[in-house]
Amino acid sequence: MPAKPESSFIASINRLLPLKKRRESSKAREKHPPCRHIHYEKMNNPYSSGTADGWYSGAAGDLWIEYKFLPRIPQRVSVKPRELLSDLQVEWLNERHGEGRNVEVIIGCPDGGVLLREREWEKELCSQAFQTLIRSRSNLAEWILEQTTTR
Repeated sequence: MPAKPESSFIASINRLLPLKKRRESSKAREKHPPCRHIHYEKMNNPYSSGTADGWYSGAAGDLWIEYKFLPRIPQRVSVKPRELLSDLQVEWLNERHGEGRNVEVIIGCPDGGVLLREREWEKELCSQAFQTLIRSRSNLAEWILEQTTTR
């Protein structure tokens, strides 16, 4: 069974990160000193819905990311991140954000992804704004690395 597009997108980001104990991250680990290697866990709890998809941890702190994926870049319609997320996901993200945690949403697409910080997942994005905010996969990976390893 082929991987879901969202899972493939997450894997494409993680391959670029120096993740500890991940075979597919070996090339990325070679490019970074051990002090910049980070820990990643896929969060999957059938008893507690809403938890963000991934937890990244490094010397500078933790980062929780909820990933979504759009198979096409929107051309005319706006993107409503709130409609991509379940009510439980929004509740979890907002509660952790309220506690001062580093939580983000990344909406992936064929060209890369849009990073939503500081509860931007509550706001609608017109298609032009979404297209303007798209970052490459390597840029998203570098951002994750900076958040978790740079003080």
